[in-house]
Amino acid sequence: MEKIGQLSLDSKPVNLSEAMMRLSSTIICRVGFGKRYAEEGAERNRFHGMFKESEALLTSFCFSNYFPLMGWVDRLTGFHNRLQKTFEELDVFYQELIDEHLDPNRPKPNEKDIIDVLLQISKDGGFSFDLTIDHIKVVLMVTSSPLNLSITNSFLYN
Repeated sequence: MEKIGQLSLDSKPVNLSEAMMRLSSTIICRVGFGKRYAEEGAERNRFHGMFKESEALLTSFCFSNYFPLMGWVDRLTGFHNRLQKTFEELDVFYQELIDEHLDPNRPKPNEKDIIDVLLQISKDGGFSFDLTIDHIKVVLMVTSSPLNLSITNSFLYN
């Protein structure tokens, strides 16, 4: 609310959708990743940009989803390349987060985040299968997806 108040002091109109998306991503970063990104820092912009692109891809029409034999159209339009590039960027981002959490010189946080819990389960073998780094990335991808951001925004608006 304070941020919206600050935005309203400017003579420009306030984009509440954008403000709510930033609030949602801040909450997800704090709870999920144990990170607090600077308000307009490079890391925050990188994170926000990746998830805006993910949201755009999620809401785009993909021929191969409806007409599997027409998948070549997705390659022709560049949709497949955008999808691949975004996936690779997210994979690198999640790997960096996991590597930060695995760093023995990392200061111990007061409270554990999702990554800490998943790494502990992986180490302890708390499942009937081996929880790998790829499994952890998938959980992060699902919990921090643009769909979840959109659901959070819808919840906050209603």
